[in-house]
Amino acid sequence: MRIPSPSIFLLLLALVALPVGALDETQTQGYVFSVTVSSSQQLDVVLDRAEDLRALFNPNEHGKIAIVLHGDELQLFQKNNYASNRSVVERARLLDQDNIIDIKACQTMMRVLDIEQNELPSFIEQVPFAPAEIERLQNQQGFTRL
Repeated sequence: MRIPSPSIFLLLLALVALPVGALDETQTQGYVFSVTVSSSQQLDVVLDRAEDLRALFNPNEHGKIAIVLHGDELQLFQKNNYASNRSVVERARLLDQDNIIDIKACQTMMRVLDIEQNELPSFIEQVPFAPAEIERLQNQQGFTRL
């Protein structure tokens, strides 16, 4: 069995430890995860856990889960890669539509990877710089970083 990358492992550990029934709106407005993975399989692991939370997690009670993408995984969402990554893109879209997750893409990393703004699906919010967005969510929106 292959051990997930450290970022996926920490994300999964945080999601497993999330006290789903014990949270209320006064504690947090949401949770933010910094995600950098390098394959659709690794991103699938993150989305698997988000799907598991769908049955247990009410965003109106616990806040939203923001997933800030700022690595090679951004290429999985490029329109020209859609055919080979359709299942992961559609899973992400459905989780976003169900208000389970809010996916954000780092435009700085997009430039590094030569990804144009119009190459990503419209459900992915583009932000100028991932670390600044994570900090903004924490300081201005009351999100907890996990």
